[in-house]
Amino acid sequence: MAEARLNPREQARLEEQKKNRKTRNRYIFIGVVLVLVLALVLFVNSSLFSDGLPALKVGDAKYTVADVNYEYQSSYMQFTQSYGSYLSMFFDTSKPLSEQQCMLDPNGGTWDDYFKRNAESSLLQTTAFYKAAVEAGYELTEEEQAQIDNTVNTYTAYATMYGYPNVNGYLAANYGPGNNEKTLRRQLARQLVIQDYLSDLYDSFTFTDQEKDDYYREHSDALDRVNVTYVYLTGDDAGDKALGIVTHMNGTDEEAFRAAVKEVADMDATATSYSVTGFDSQFGQSVTREEIVPGKVFTQQNDSAWYVVYITGLEDNNYHTVSVRHILIRCVDADGDGKYSDEEKQTAYEAVKAIEEEWRSGPATEESFAALAAEKTEDTGSKDNGGLYENIYKGQMVSEFNDFCFADHKSGDVEIVYGESSAYAGYHLVYFVNADGELYTRILAENELRSEAYNTATAAMTEGLTAERTFMWRYVMK
Repeated sequence: MAEARLNPREQARLEEQKKNRKTRNRYIFIGVVLVLVLALVLFVNSSLFSDGLPALKVGDAKYTVADVNYEYQSSYMQFTQSYGSYLSMFFDTSKPLSEQQCMLDPNGGTWDDYFKRNAESSLLQTTAFYKAAVEAGYELTEEEQAQIDNTVNTYTAYATMYGYPNVNGYLAANYGPGNNEKTLRRQLARQLVIQDYLSDLYDSFTFTDQEKDDYYREHSDALDRVNVTYVYLTGDDAGDKALGIVTHMNGTDEEAFRAAVKEVADMDATATSYSVTGFDSQFGQSVTREEIVPGKVFTQQNDSAWYVVYITGLEDNNYHTVSVRHILIRCVDADGDGKYSDEEKQTAYEAVKAIEEEWRSGPATEESFAALAAEKTEDTGSKDNGGLYENIYKGQMVSEFNDFCFADHKSGDVEIVYGESSAYAGYHLVYFVNADGELYTRILAENELRSEAYNTATAAMTEGLTAERTFMWRYVMK
């Protein structure tokens, strides 16, 4: 049978159809690819991408990119708030952190690495502590749920204030991609449950008086109290003045030190107190117990500034703490000049004097004083408990208040005391309750023992726990 042949016109038509079919298939393929790429872009930029797949695994717990971003930003914000105006000494906020070497990293990593490690460490601890809290029966309370609602409402108000379309946009901008109201509520709930558990854990440790006494005796070098008078010098000639004060001292007593400070630096020295460990950290000088003796003078350079420190004495903290009630009336800087004039002080004094007279005209008891404190004091820290402060130790209060507390008063003594600090100035009507508080040595020892027990317990929870970064880690913010 003869082979069928197409005429040239039909052959051309079929070739054209074949060509068109290939072109159409190619466009279909390109279209599919574009749709897939678009879908991938939308997915990557969606909360499902940032809050769906795990970026970090710790045991059985899985944390998304949003979770890591939240911890990263929390660590970053805490760091920036802590150092404030000194932040530029660490890094440039206008440049990517991933391009700036971290001076706190001995291995030479970047600041981005630093904050990512902080986030990873925080989530590792979160895993251990949250698991322990849940196993111990802790869960979110109604009050804490209300607290979370209030926090969300606050962020919503911020979003409106700063021009964001909704709270989710604000949270993503401040805590990183993927964060929204849902993730915030999850993170806050977890934090509050952990906070409740750890707080109760810390309070759960108890120690006998003998254990406290033994601890203090063994660690007295670090816990005894050093009383010092010092001067802080700045300027190009600070070093010369510091050395000049030492050489101009005509004697070894405090009076000679103050006179030398006045002569060389035309300043008044400041009297204050520090524990031995506090002395080390405050003045940056390593000292031994043998060097902490009355009359000893230290000079210490701190960058371009200098300290000159005179040791006035050493205390062993073996005294009973005291309890007082007080009613505070603050002075008002009416003219806004940053100072309190005699007239402004007099106005506050007359107000507190009137309260004293009101108290004395009644039963004049501790109970009636507490009632007046709850009504009239301007100290929010003690208002709800009748102005009561218990277990006050030396140096805790401003100097005038401190002097009253440790002036051998008897129960029921009342006095008006003026006090001024960097925060405010005001008059205190003080009622002396008693001097029968716990020995301060035991309070200090118990604080140390409790911290050690707490640290041991929490370290045991994280022991052997490791964090594993997944392929999603690359999408954590930089």
